[in-house]
Parts: sequence; C-alpha cells; structure tokens
Amino acid sequence: MAFAFDGRMAIIAGGLGGLGSSIAHRLHARGASVALLYAPFERDRVVDTLKRVFGSDKPERVWALECDITSEASVKDVLGKAGTLAEAAAFEAFPSILINAAGYVSVQPLEETSADEAMKNLLPNLLGPFNCSNAFFHLYQFRASRFEGTPPAGRIVSIASQAAHVALDGHGAYCASKAGLLGLTRCMASEWGPKGITANTVSPTVTWTPLAAKAWADEDKKAKHLSEIPTGRFAVPEEVASAIEFLCSDESGMINGADIRVDGGFTIR
Repeated sequence: MAFAFDGRMAIIAGGLGGLGSSIAHRLHARGASVALLYAPFERDRVVDTLKRVFGSDKPERVWALECDITSEASVKDVLGKAGTLAEAAAFEAFPSILINAAGYVSVQPLEETSADEAMKNLLPNLLGPFNCSNAFFHLYQFRASRFEGTPPAGRIVSIASQAAHVALDGHGAYCASKAGLLGLTRCMASEWGPKGITANTVSPTVTWTPLAAKAWADEDKKAKHLSEIPTGRFAVPEEVASAIEFLCSDESGMINGADIRVDGGFTIR
C-alpha cells in the first residue's frame, strides 16, 4: 500500500542521521515537504547528505534547519521557522508530522557511567523529544485554528528502541532514556489525541546506521546479539522507515499511544 502525504510537512529531528534521512527520503517521495533538523556539530554534513539522499544540494520541498533540540528556546525558534517556510512556499504545506529520530548512545558498565555521561543520553533521547513535541503541538494547533475545513491529522512518531523494553548490558543510561520516551509518548497520546494529534513509538532492534556501528563495534558482542534475534540479523533503516510511514498516514488514525517493535522478535524471548 502506498501512502500519500501531499500538502503536508514532516519535521524530522535528527534528519541528517542514517535513520532520519531514510525516513525523510521515504516521506518526500510520497509528496511530503520535509524540514530536517540537525545539530550544530552536523553543519558540515548538510550539503553532502542532501545530495546523497535527494540527489541535489537544493532539493525542492526540503529545508535543513540547525537546531539544538536540548534547548527549548532553540526548538521553539526553529519550528516557528519551519511553519513559516511551509506556509510561504508556493506548494503550501501543513506541518502535521513530527518524527523524533535524533539520538545518542554510549556503552559502558553502569557503575562506570558518570552523571555527565548519563545526561549525554538523556538530553537528546528524552528531553529533545519533549521539547520538539511540545513546540510541534503549539505549531499544529495554531495552523489548525486557521485552516479552512478539516486540517490534516497530526502525527508524532518517536524512535524508541528494544532497549526501552529489556535490559541491555552496558546501556544503562540509554535504556533509561528510551523507557522514558515510551512513558512520555503515552502521556502525549492521552492528552493530545482529543486535540487531533496521535503519538506513537517504533522500537527497532539494532538498525545499521553510523550510530549503531559505534555502539556495536565489538565483533564478539555483535555476534552474540545477532544470535539472540530470531530473524538472525539487524534491521536496515528502510524497514524502520516503512513502519514510521504507516504511523504517519491517515490509515493509522486509531493507533495512538502504541509501540511497534521492529526487532526481528528479539524482545519475545
């Protein structure tokens, strides 16, 4: 089934990452305009990523916007800019989709994890989605109040992890951040569902991106984890993006506060 997103804007936090850019490409191909939020340290990657993903450094219906998602002020400012760009464009797009795909992971025994290192996980993985989702809620409500007729349904999809459901040795801070994201999403679903916005999560197994390659550089550890996944392999970004695409669509309207596990069956054991 092919879903259509013409006339809609998807705001993607972590839009330059392996998973975020795959999601962006998929939604853009289905007609969506996309705003890619990237961290200040990613500035030098913008042009190359746009060329790789969209075939041009100035693709139509695509904006790359620098944003510190751990800063409430930065997020409010940048999402305001995204809304203005969408409204001003000749192909006016309604900002109805938010994807929280930014993330950080570090691996060390729990007793060796400092508070500073824990915050490196918690800030982008939990506070970032909190900031982005709150700003998106207000942007969506503002645009919906000015929309003639019925506005497009609001969709928030956040990338959680198998680590939100089970203990992964060496991933204490990361597990905590992703478990917190599930709780946050359920609250958004409950409070914002009546206001036109659904909120869901997708929990992948290891998805082979640069972030995953860093976390699973130890070949012995990687082989052990692969042996624990019934399908015998890690996910690829396109597989996760397909689940996210569905959750962004009109067809997913009764799915709210849910989590889709794209983990090859890892968490059933």
